[in-house]
Amino acid sequence: MPPSFGTTAIAPRATPAHVLDYVIPSVILLSVLVVLAPVPPFIVDLLLAANLTVSVLALLGALAARTPLEMSVFPTFLLGSTLVRLVLNIATTRLILSRAAIDGAGAAGQVVQAFGEFVSANNLVVGAVIFAIIAVIQCIVITAGATRTSEVAARFALDGLPGRQMAIDSDVQAGTISRDQARLLRLDLQRQADFFASMDGASRFVRGEAVASIIITLVNIFGGLAIGVVQHSMSVPKAFEVYSRLTIGDGLTSAVPALFVSVATGLLISRSSQAVDLSRELGRQFTSRPHVLAITGVFLALLSLTDLPFLPLAAMAAITLTAAVVIHRQKQQPEPAAEDGLVVRTTAAITSTGSLQDQVLAEERIVVEVGHGLIGLISGPSATLPRRSGELRTKVAGDLGIVVPAVTFRDNLSLPPRSYRILIAQDVVCTPEIPLGSLLAIPAAGETLGIEGTEAIDPLNRRRAIWISQAQSQTARHLGATLLDETDCVGRSLEAAVRGRAAELLSRDSVARLIESLRITQPALVEQSVPGILSLGRIHRTLQCLLREGVPIRPLSEVIEIMTDHATEAVEPWQLAERVRRTLARAICRRVRDPEGRLVVVHVADSALELLLTPATNPRGFSKLVAELRRAVRPQVERGAAAVIVVPDAVRRNVRETLVRQMPELHVLADAEVVDESSLEVFATVGVKIGAIDIQTSHAA
Repeated sequence: MPPSFGTTAIAPRATPAHVLDYVIPSVILLSVLVVLAPVPPFIVDLLLAANLTVSVLALLGALAARTPLEMSVFPTFLLGSTLVRLVLNIATTRLILSRAAIDGAGAAGQVVQAFGEFVSANNLVVGAVIFAIIAVIQCIVITAGATRTSEVAARFALDGLPGRQMAIDSDVQAGTISRDQARLLRLDLQRQADFFASMDGASRFVRGEAVASIIITLVNIFGGLAIGVVQHSMSVPKAFEVYSRLTIGDGLTSAVPALFVSVATGLLISRSSQAVDLSRELGRQFTSRPHVLAITGVFLALLSLTDLPFLPLAAMAAITLTAAVVIHRQKQQPEPAAEDGLVVRTTAAITSTGSLQDQVLAEERIVVEVGHGLIGLISGPSATLPRRSGELRTKVAGDLGIVVPAVTFRDNLSLPPRSYRILIAQDVVCTPEIPLGSLLAIPAAGETLGIEGTEAIDPLNRRRAIWISQAQSQTARHLGATLLDETDCVGRSLEAAVRGRAAELLSRDSVARLIESLRITQPALVEQSVPGILSLGRIHRTLQCLLREGVPIRPLSEVIEIMTDHATEAVEPWQLAERVRRTLARAICRRVRDPEGRLVVVHVADSALELLLTPATNPRGFSKLVAELRRAVRPQVERGAAAVIVVPDAVRRNVRETLVRQMPELHVLADAEVVDESSLEVFATVGVKIGAIDIQTSHAA
């Protein structure tokens, strides 16, 4: 035989079959057989008992599962169990209609007979009522609720996927987790999305089965009456009694397992994604507040004094009050000192991250330091800032499209007790102080508060605010003010710092990861652009130029495509960023519109533009112009809108660089970026008098 040249396909290595590999195909084939051929009653009894067993296992499994993903095959099981129950309905219907007139109550097997007699207390009316109640509960209450819950869970799981993936990338960048851990977390996120999406579809089968069981019941009754009266010459009352009893037994035999599976479905999709034990968590949350148990016990004791039965109500009142006393005494036991707990947590954090040297040398991009009066915000049972920072990172990642590094929290005894400090890339951004026992009240847009207090500025929106006491909080709420506690104040300061320094937080390594993520969804675009047309460094610097002015870099595919189209004509990164701004003008304008959808801007007079372009030649006139500009945009800021000015295209970037130190919150738009002039409203014009007088004075000098 001549030798064969070329490649040889290597067949995959055969793996030994497991006994469970034969179960599912056998069940499917058996289901088809049951549909096509009559099945003896004793086999139907075995199948019905197996169906009941599996439904109980599903219910207990859903109760025992710590996370929904521990039963990730449940959507497939749901579809399979629905199919099996429908097939069993066909088998029992065939036996009822063909054998009831001959064999009587035992025509469909002993299981159906037992459900028809024992469960219904050997009473036809009782059985019919029980079946009707179960059908209503399953169809209207449990199945409808599970279907709606699965829809919402699937939508939120899919919508939150990009933000969660960015948060994982941020943790990797900050060194909080390794790449292997990030890979497992991404896989877990994908499994969650797949699970809830599958449950959304599979839950529709459960609802359809509930309707089908009612229709099958009606078919059995009326079909049995027709067969019994016409074919077997039975009297109508006799035929109705025989076929109705068997039909109710068949309905209960199918409805009870279906009810168990429906409850298991609802339990599973309503669970949190966190790994918790349901039984212990229910007990902990319902008994964590002794005063709630005490009030409940007193209420039951008062009810026992009425005409209601005394013994059961008094017994429950005694049990509830006893539990309240026991739990209250347990909570009164002394706990370890807060300082000891803080030391333990710090040591554990260092051990989990690495050695002490690694901890010291680790790059901390975002740091929040608090004085000893605010330590409770970052340590202890009431520590709310770490959770708030996670929500902030997800929010900013979804808004700007960047990976926000993890936030490091630590105490700083050199700070005043009620002060905190935020550092971005080792640079101090702000050091505010929160008065003791005060709330920050921010008036409603365009409104003022007639309340005495210390004036302040909202760190996020730069609106005027007032520090008020706790006693004034109700009055402020009635006036429509937004009240911020300590956590809210630090959180808003942190968000303002992150948004203001987003360009510094965007590292080249994070840009590389964003490009690699884009390569999965847009491979052709990345292959064409990077690194042939756009280098990684050029992309990085261009994205930083956009972020410095609060322009989102998402969707990244659109930004990269625009950069690729203009890469040859725009040499510098800032020139490329201007091209991107021009193309994304509609999205930029949409972000700075006021609550009514209008683009309200302040126009800079042509005579004052020279002051903005060359402020060093006339510092006095420039200072006056900036002061007038601040007064002009202040009403817009107080109304909850952005501060926006419009200047000619050629000078937009220079004007922005001139004003960024004096007014970092100011948005500078070019004339060409205003795409919808119908919604444009010029609120004021600045620099008319200042520009004319001061420029003339400068030339005269």
